[in-house]
Order: sequence, then structure tokens, then C-alpha cells
Amino acid sequence: MRRSSGAWARAVAGALVLLLGLAISAPPAAAGEGQATPARPLAAATAAKLATLTPSARAFTQETAAASSPDDRSFFQKPAGVAALVLMAAGVGFALYSINHDRKPVKSPIR
Repeated sequence: MRRSSGAWARAVAGALVLLLGLAISAPPAAAGEGQATPARPLAAATAAKLATLTPSARAFTQETAAASSPDDRSFFQKPAGVAALVLMAAGVGFALYSINHDRKPVKSPIR
């Protein structure tokens, strides 16, 4: 009498489902620790210093768009953008030239 592979597959699938259920339902190992780690002295001193500071009136003012960026040109109108376009065009041109002028026969044992 020969066993079918369906019964074997069902047993493996059931075991995997059981293991997955246990892995998801188990609490993490660090969940049992109720103690928080003490803050470092430097962090506490920094927090205390920041709590005493008051923001200036300038912090709440909104700057206009012209004041934030004096050069409102797009990237491709700036010298770096023009250089990028030229290099991309040169690369595409060279690729097309290479494809059209690469007519040497392939000499490999497979071909």
C-alpha cells in the first residue's frame, strides 16, 4: 500500500500553520522587562536646557518664496542641468552609434 503525497503535504502544512501561530502569538522576550533604562546624564541635561529656551518671534514668521530662493529657474535651465542634458544626449548618441557600427560577427563556440 502506497501513501499519497497529499497526506504528507497536509501534515507539513498543518505543522507550519501551528508553528506560525505560536510564533505570532508568543510575546517578545523583552516584553517581560518592566524597567526602563535610565536616561544618560547628557541627554537629561540637554532636555533641561531645551525646556528653558523660548522661541523668538522670528521663528513664527513665514518667509516669502522670493526671499527663500533667489534663483527660481528650473534645474534644466541652470548650468548643471544643461551639462546633465548634454551628457545624457552624448551617451544616447554614442549608444546608437555603437549599435549601428558593431557589425563584427560573434565568434563564440555556441554561435
